[in-house]
Amino acid sequence: MKPLKIIILFLCIVFTSLVFSQEAVPVSQTITVDTKDLTPEQLAKIKSQQELKTLQEKLDTYGDWVGVGSEIGNGVKEALNAVVDVSDKFSKTDVGKFTMVMVAWKIIGKDIIRIFLGIVFVIILSTFTYKNLRKMYSYKIVTKDNGWKFWLPKEYTIITPETYDGYDGVKFAYILLLMSIFGIAYAIMFA
Repeated sequence: MKPLKIIILFLCIVFTSLVFSQEAVPVSQTITVDTKDLTPEQLAKIKSQQELKTLQEKLDTYGDWVGVGSEIGNGVKEALNAVVDVSDKFSKTDVGKFTMVMVAWKIIGKDIIRIFLGIVFVIILSTFTYKNLRKMYSYKIVTKDNGWKFWLPKEYTIITPETYDGYDGVKFAYILLLMSIFGIAYAIMFA
């Protein structure tokens, strides 16, 4: 047992001397010197070291900002992925489908109603106006139809409307009415 104690003691002495030997090494010290006392090479070396130090500090700052930006980007990405996942699951439920219809109706419902009313307005009034205007012009109707013998000529009767004073004015008024119907329908649909 004695040799083991001797070895441990020897090792403690060696390690202690190593620790004290490292402390005995002189540490670099900062000395203030006037720039007039330095040579141009020494001054250039000091300035380049200062520029390197400021550049390194800037790079460290930029690196920190890049790290923060990366963390923010990852956070936003994860949040948007979560929103997409949740909204996808919600849209597949009955309540989600109803909600999407309600949102779409709120956004474009008024426009759909206006377009529908404009189309109905054009169809009804233009049909009425066209039928009345057509009676103002000469037209022919079939008096004798040959049925399945389509190669035989058909007989027609030409109907001419009665003319009276202001007949041309009424035609013009119907044409203006037809044009105004389209203008009003446009205003209903897209105003």
